[in-house]
Amino acid sequence: MLFKLWKISKLAFVLVVGILSLNDVASAQLVPDGTLGSERSTVTEDTIRGTPSDRISGGAARGRNLFHSFGEFNVETGRGAYFNNPAGVENIFSRVTGGNPSQIDGRLGVIQAGSIDVLGNANLFLINPNGIVFGQNSSLDVGGSFVGTTANAIEFGEEGFFSTSGAEVPQGLLIVNPSAFLFSQVNAAPIQSTSATPGIEVPTTTLQVPIGRSLVLLGGDVFLNAINIFAPGGRVELGGLRGAGAIALTQVDNALQLEFPNQVARADVLITNRARINVVSSGGGGIAINARNVEISRNS
Repeated sequence: MLFKLWKISKLAFVLVVGILSLNDVASAQLVPDGTLGSERSTVTEDTIRGTPSDRISGGAARGRNLFHSFGEFNVETGRGAYFNNPAGVENIFSRVTGGNPSQIDGRLGVIQAGSIDVLGNANLFLINPNGIVFGQNSSLDVGGSFVGTTANAIEFGEEGFFSTSGAEVPQGLLIVNPSAFLFSQVNAAPIQSTSATPGIEVPTTTLQVPIGRSLVLLGGDVFLNAINIFAPGGRVELGGLRGAGAIALTQVDNALQLEFPNQVARADVLITNRARINVVSSGGGGIAINARNVEISRNS
């Protein structure tokens, strides 16, 4: 197993992260906005892989890329939210243009279009500059890689941007892979996992991607509390920026890799309360943490 830590302070530090409550999120769960016009996302109730779920269809299709836009994006306890994966779509991007963080306390997944039990293989990107919180009941159900980020936009080479400002999706984003995450704020919102019981002995949250895929959490500060993260034979990337800047994204085979700028201060990563990050596989895996300070504590 390859384990890399960049820019780790040798000094002890205290990372103070505000834990967001379920009550801090508006009661609305999945609310498509009107920014995509006739290509707006649609949400219908269904039962998918045995779980009462919301099926997310529509969106702006641009070749191998599919774009969704929401004013609110939350997954409540005991339910799933599954994105339809049409044939030929390799990447699904979901942005949040409203002002609230995303609270994920159910199952977030990708399903083949028209199916109720066959996973789609597209990579799933959830982009909310207001923050992402994984609750104690959250899980992933994806066939590809997963990226959760509080960036303001994703860059597609010289073809344009997919921005959380609500701008239209450029027509040129047809077969271009994403190339960078753009942060415009001084202090980007955090990505967090929460536990119902302080000092819990056993992690209750598990985020997992299939063999050989990547799981990326990119803030602001990243605070992993009582959580299991699995990417067997794949790659886990954690980190974030404290200032405005761009983080380059490349894809090698099925693995997503980040490259951080040297001139922008990095945020902090805290892994605590028996949190686990596991990429063990016969083919090996990689863990990369890009941070100003890293603390691994309380039997993590």
